[in-house]
Amino acid sequence: MKRLALLALLAPLLVAVPSPAEATVCPVRVDPAAFATEQRLKDLAQQQGAFGPRPTGSAAHANYVNWLEQEVGAIPGIQLSALPYQIDRYDSLSTAVTPGRAAAPIPFSKSTGPGGVTAPLVHVPAGTAITAANSAGKIVIRDLPWQSVPNALFYPLMLGYHMYDPAHTINPLGSESLEAPAAADADLKAAAAAGAKGVIEVSKLPHDQIEGMYAPYEGLPYDLPGIYVGAVEGAQLKAAAQATLTVNAAWTPTTTRTVLATLPGASAQKIVVESHTDGMSPIWDNGPLTMIEMARYLAALPVACRPRTIQFAFVTGHLYQHLTGPAVREGGAGQLAALLDAEYDQGKVSSVVVLEHLGAKKYDLASNGRLVADPALTELLWVPVTDSTPLRELVKEHVVYRDVRRTAILKGLSAADLGTVPHHCGFGGEGTPYNQHLLPTVAAIAAPKTLFSPQFGVEAIDFAVMRKASLAFTDVVLDLGPMAQQDVAGDVTYMRTQRASGTPGCA
Repeated sequence: MKRLALLALLAPLLVAVPSPAEATVCPVRVDPAAFATEQRLKDLAQQQGAFGPRPTGSAAHANYVNWLEQEVGAIPGIQLSALPYQIDRYDSLSTAVTPGRAAAPIPFSKSTGPGGVTAPLVHVPAGTAITAANSAGKIVIRDLPWQSVPNALFYPLMLGYHMYDPAHTINPLGSESLEAPAAADADLKAAAAAGAKGVIEVSKLPHDQIEGMYAPYEGLPYDLPGIYVGAVEGAQLKAAAQATLTVNAAWTPTTTRTVLATLPGASAQKIVVESHTDGMSPIWDNGPLTMIEMARYLAALPVACRPRTIQFAFVTGHLYQHLTGPAVREGGAGQLAALLDAEYDQGKVSSVVVLEHLGAKKYDLASNGRLVADPALTELLWVPVTDSTPLRELVKEHVVYRDVRRTAILKGLSAADLGTVPHHCGFGGEGTPYNQHLLPTVAAIAAPKTLFSPQFGVEAIDFAVMRKASLAFTDVVLDLGPMAQQDVAGDVTYMRTQRASGTPGCA
């Protein structure tokens, strides 16, 4: 009787112990019903857009980072930390040109004070060098170039590993072009060396589509004032003899920070999911929105289904690339990459997944000179992956399964140089420093023509495509958990040995 009574007491405990057949079953892929809807992603993007343009260290940027921290910090199991940086924030107080109107200052260009600078105008056409002979003492008018990129670059035999375009919407013999405001960097430097008084960059686009445009974003002061103007205003200035150019700006000491949200797994070795928080439009930095929902999904899984720790890095300094001073150009991504590089050989880091510009609608220049969205297409999503065939195959599998159309899985976004490690130094965006620090990296990025202008809002995002891409890259992170590190790393392991032996890295 005593034995029967003892068994009766133990019975509930015995039933609670799972049999091998009842062990935790982990998902192979994300259940779409358990992930954010298109409407949820759109709601997040609208909340993001309400903060307005977010130059690094600005009040809008700080408010957005605070909001992200609250959103991800509310997820059970998340541990928060931060990496703070002291910077001199660039504040645009007022910008003007007479005759005409200014669309935006060139970021970090020299302040004229409220009085401006008056000087004769000279139009120096594209292809003509800015020199003292043609520009000294004058305000230089320069037309922004349009860069053309052949589609063939993104196919195998060139930079491509796999092109997913089942509807054949991309002409391999064609090309895509976009305006390049980054050219203002070279123009300002050349004009300063020539003794000019200022620079006016003329866009092909109308004033209302480039107002507030933000590029380049080095974070270092230029020696001349500079502005952007629209096409009509540019024509007006080219016909004028002189102009008064005003860039009233200030440099304000402030603190900006990278937020790290860590979700512990069965092991401390971490997969890092990264995107930047400073941007001018919802499409420029919508990666953090996907990261919030990725974190929410993964946190709801049993720890056994997260074989590795997952760290979500909401990085600052994308629009302030010289974050720590003039000697190093890398922004917050480069700062974090250096920390991860130091930890990698200790077995603390597995890989990095970078997310940018997901679901960017395709815009083209119409005959009326305006950018117009294609109702059926998104921009080609570039996904460079470091030198690991298993890792590239993993990404390919999930992109195809989720039908993330118009996606090119790439070996890199720069020509191969077998004399350096890595061989492809460019990854096109935030992924570049992680690749250059020889960390196994997957980096998704597009090049929408709307990128630099805050005049394009949530209407520039296709949320159905953004959701597909979000599911695919959450699948990638899920699959990276149990993947053998030697397969994750591929040739990166040998390249790190080469680097230690003296093989040069990227310049």
